[in-house]
Amino acid sequence: MITAVILARKGSKRVPGKNKMEIGGRPMVAWAIIEALKSAYIDETAVSSDDEDVLAIANDYSVKAVRRPPYLATDDASPYDGIIDALNNINVSEGHVVLLQPTSPCRIVDDIDHCIRTCLDFNLNAAATAAAGNAVPNGAVYVSTLAWLLGGGSWDENGLHLVPMPLSRSQDVDTLEDFKMAEAALFERAL
Repeated sequence: MITAVILARKGSKRVPGKNKMEIGGRPMVAWAIIEALKSAYIDETAVSSDDEDVLAIANDYSVKAVRRPPYLATDDASPYDGIIDALNNINVSEGHVVLLQPTSPCRIVDDIDHCIRTCLDFNLNAAATAAAGNAVPNGAVYVSTLAWLLGGGSWDENGLHLVPMPLSRSQDVDTLEDFKMAEAALFERAL
């Protein structure tokens, strides 16, 4: 069983409401949902949010909408706790977890499936995508076994297996400038 979790909380200091902002003709969170649904490996997709609009978007795409408790939606809340809460809500207790952050709208299903396939083929506990040539995850795709995650595994640790991803799809939206760059990349891709 491979479950994708998309964490899309309401709060954002730099770009308020960014997870539901229209980018490339769709709400940002929708790009993650659409690519997850195309995956050859993902069995189920859940969107965890404290934002009613984001949960409505999840329902529009017929994926699991998990209402995140307020204490797991703060700036200081651990994303790992948010993932585990979402998995508990949809009764997932084994297999692999794929974290897709909505702030990487340029990521495509090939990036997701490449990371999952790498994790499976090499029997890895965890892997993440990184822009080609970079030594840190780009925030687009994280994969791990649920057992590793529940055992305190962290995608932030040194030695994490990194799966290369084209720089052109590695844009992470954290500021309005990032948003404009990602929107331009999506527009160019649509041509």
